Amino acid sequence: MSKDPSNNNVDMERYFNDAAYRKQVASQRKSANERPYYKKKRFWVTLSITAAVILAFIGGYVIYLYQGLPSIQELENPRTAIASEMRSRDGVVLDRYFIENRTYVSIDNISPNAINALIATEDHRFFNHWGVDSQSLMRLPYYWIQQRFQGGSTISQQLARNLYRNIGFDVSVTRKLREMITAVQIENNYTKREIIEMYLNTVEFSNSAFGIESASRTHFGKPASDLTVLEAATLIGQLRAVYAFNPRFFNERATQRRNVVLSLMNRHGFITDQEFQNLREEDLVLNYHPPSRAGRESRYFGEYIRQQVRGWVEENGYDLYSDGLIIYTTIDSRLQRHAERAVLDRLSEFQPRFEREWTSPGGDYMDRLWEQYPQFLRDYIRETDRYRNGFAKYETNQESVVFQNLMADEAFVDSLKRARTKLQASFTAIDPNNGHILAWVGGADYGTQQFDHVHQSRRQAGSTFKPFVYAVAIDNGYMPYHRFSKYPISFLEPSGRMWNPKDRSIPAGPEMVPLREALARSLNNVTVRLLPEIAGAPGTNRTADLQPAARMIQNMAVNLGINIGQSQVFPSIALGTAEVTLLELVSAYTTFVNQGVHIDPIAITRIEDKEGNVLVEYFPEYSQEAISPETAYMMLDMMRGVVRGGDGYHGTGVRLRNVYNVQQDVAGKTGTTQNSADNWFVAMMPHIVMGSWVGGEDRRIRFPTNSPTSIGQGARTALPIVGTFINNVTSDPDAPWSTEGFTPPPGFVMPEEPASADQDSHRGRIGW
Repeated sequence: MSKDPSNNNVDMERYFNDAAYRKQVASQRKSANERPYYKKKRFWVTLSITAAVILAFIGGYVIYLYQGLPSIQELENPRTAIASEMRSRDGVVLDRYFIENRTYVSIDNISPNAINALIATEDHRFFNHWGVDSQSLMRLPYYWIQQRFQGGSTISQQLARNLYRNIGFDVSVTRKLREMITAVQIENNYTKREIIEMYLNTVEFSNSAFGIESASRTHFGKPASDLTVLEAATLIGQLRAVYAFNPRFFNERATQRRNVVLSLMNRHGFITDQEFQNLREEDLVLNYHPPSRAGRESRYFGEYIRQQVRGWVEENGYDLYSDGLIIYTTIDSRLQRHAERAVLDRLSEFQPRFEREWTSPGGDYMDRLWEQYPQFLRDYIRETDRYRNGFAKYETNQESVVFQNLMADEAFVDSLKRARTKLQASFTAIDPNNGHILAWVGGADYGTQQFDHVHQSRRQAGSTFKPFVYAVAIDNGYMPYHRFSKYPISFLEPSGRMWNPKDRSIPAGPEMVPLREALARSLNNVTVRLLPEIAGAPGTNRTADLQPAARMIQNMAVNLGINIGQSQVFPSIALGTAEVTLLELVSAYTTFVNQGVHIDPIAITRIEDKEGNVLVEYFPEYSQEAISPETAYMMLDMMRGVVRGGDGYHGTGVRLRNVYNVQQDVAGKTGTTQNSADNWFVAMMPHIVMGSWVGGEDRRIRFPTNSPTSIGQGARTALPIVGTFINNVTSDPDAPWSTEGFTPPPGFVMPEEPASADQDSHRGRIGW
């Protein structure tokens, strides 16, 4: 075997004949020929590249880590969804608007018991760390090896998660590091006191309560400032798992968790051994208020306020459901409470009586109603989904087939009858001196019927509209003592038909009736006889000649705040055919009390932000004098007769005095529409004007008219609600009420009937 003299280790014969061997020799020569300098250089290059890659990865991760942190602006101005509140004028929360049921309160309004329970349970070294507990931090690797990334969270770290959703709640090292960094930033920006306050206002408790204030009111019906040790321990114990420790569903488990909190409070010196032993034996007792009703008095009024502020909120960049606005209203919570009670109590009485009146002895449910108005039931059926889907279900295009099948379903028909014959009622009260709405009940139950019968429902006003007719007459020189015939009169319509309005019965006594008595007894015949007089067409028998009077009545009503369009301007407007809302009607009556000046009703006084800064204020808008003070007072005096009666007659509202024993100075007017479909009553006192309406939830429903004992009259349904309200309020020493009487305008003397007047023929204005 020959060898290469330059390399004794190379087999030359193999070198030339074996290609693989040649590559091996070449590689060995290259390695042998390299200098130590180049070997060292390549090592450092490799090391540098590796280090750069590692640093780039770390840098990228840090950038990624910090991208998930809150900004400086977010840290300085943390945003939490806070419920906006609607409050009464006396500071009671009437309603709330929220995504999360949360009320923000300062730490001064949080019981120390809650603060102590929180610190003892969640972070007993809270006052000694800088956002991250170093002792807990040393245990983190042990937790992380076990995939437990929740260990060692301080109150500040938990607050970071609650305040800044971009940190997230996923189980990972990244989330934990972001949480720790943010907690340190929070500690640098806020005091310990502020951190506790923010924490207790942001955490979620059981039963959809967010923040300690909402949780306290929801579970115990009290503010957070009044929480006892037991109550505080119960709430703080929920923070571990709001569902698992919900005391409503798992009382025993929640009690055990409460006792764990108590033991921790004892261990860390917040309660003594004896206190702990005594408290742990106590039962867990709740005073539960559902979140949807917590602090709620009037959901109908709450919806009205929401509509009123919606435009302002949008224009000024606020969110009603998360910005914690405080809306102060004119409602008085005490009056509101009594109004709610009056409506519900009387309505629960009226409904069974109403059903009995329409049901014959031994008959089916309200059988007399369906016999008298057979089209009602068919109309109700046509309005159901079962009817609309019936053609496909029964494979027919014949309505008779669908009706035959649906009418055969007795349970369906009975349920429909009962659902469509529900009565509704509403009530509102206004301060006539400034237009402030004091009470508002839009219906029996907002949960089942959202339609508001105070401001949404327009119904015929009936005889409650007559004061506007009489006000026109008084304004045109007629006096309360002027007399008109009590008998009916007819007018020829352009179509050739006769308009024959008349009273159901003609009262006994003289033919000529003074206006005062006619209004008190709500006589249609006298009211109609006024029309040609105020139209300047005495003796006419044509309705066309009465149109000027109809327009004058419309103008009077509009000036007093009632929205009446031209389509309703006919002579029949004098008898209350115009449709009004209860709010409009009561507001119009305040003009008589306020010496002829009408003030639009006002519901809001101011709006504040969550810090208590006033954002906007609202003030009453006074209109020009709608009627003279003298006319206003004469109308008041005439409507006193509705309640008091007079010489030889009873007014339609006498039950207010005789049944409900309202003896103070009060004026009012009852109203009942055609077929007794709508019943009204408005009562006036110097400090308050109250009105109520009662009728069918379905406007086709009406009361029987052929029974002398029927409740289908304003005096028997609407008036009792007002009377009950007055009785409730006057028996409540805490409710605002006045017994002062009306006073005439300065220098005014009520005109008296001339002694020489011919009592049987006297008609018209003075001097006619």
